[in-house]
Amino acid sequence: EFIFRVNIEQQSGLSNQVEYEYKILKFLDNHSIAPHVYYIDDTREHFEFDILIEEYLAGPHLAYQKPQVLEVAELLAKLHRLTPHGMKFITWQDPVRDTYKLLENDIANYKTAKTAQKKIITLSDSILEKIRSRISKSDLCFQADSLNHTDVVCDNIIRTSQGLRMIDWEKPRVDDCSYDLSCFLSEPAQLWCSPHVLTAEDREAFIEEYARLSGKSVELLRKKIRIREPMVSLHWILWGATKLCDLREERTSPELLGAHEEKIFRYQRLTRVENVEKILDSL
Repeated sequence: EFIFRVNIEQQSGLSNQVEYEYKILKFLDNHSIAPHVYYIDDTREHFEFDILIEEYLAGPHLAYQKPQVLEVAELLAKLHRLTPHGMKFITWQDPVRDTYKLLENDIANYKTAKTAQKKIITLSDSILEKIRSRISKSDLCFQADSLNHTDVVCDNIIRTSQGLRMIDWEKPRVDDCSYDLSCFLSEPAQLWCSPHVLTAEDREAFIEEYARLSGKSVELLRKKIRIREPMVSLHWILWGATKLCDLREERTSPELLGAHEEKIFRYQRLTRVENVEKILDSL
């Protein structure tokens, strides 16, 4: 079985989205991390959009339960051990400041929406100010030294008969490992997929297992996650809030309208004001 993917929306912002994803999957081939990729057609001679044909991975999506959480730590440690040097992948050379710039763009974009919630804007501005202060005081060294998936959520992790595999490789980049870790631990990212979130015990077990398998300092990982997780969490909320505005203001691509309408309850769960307040309270 295979998946015939039609690329309608470029999440990476690249004009050659499908070509980029194809190269990523080829790089990951035979590492037991991602599906095999078979074919790319970005000529648009036969189809209106670029297409990609890749392996179909049979199995359920990940559940936020301790045994599987530890397997995710193993999967990410394996991914982050790969050497992307020499590959022409997107790279965030200054991981923390680049994450901050992402947030600035998120907020600026959200503010342009006619149906944007003023409360979310006010809270987001306050969070950005506190994060800016936190970054300026930090002496941690973040290095762009590993390939990150950047979208580490239940929907993108499949439990196959050969173990966990990650799908949806639309916007990976070379970054500090803390981005993927922060994404997996982010409550808003978890709420996108499930009404349930990781317990404090499972969060700690995940960090410790990743540290053990990667050989990295568990205390250093905790400090890096404390810096980046609030930014990743706010990014998820603003992404969802903007998608809701697009639906209300009829800006969603007609080809994707049905898919996004089916997920309205997810967007609403993700973008509750209390989720933004929780980020602010954690800073």
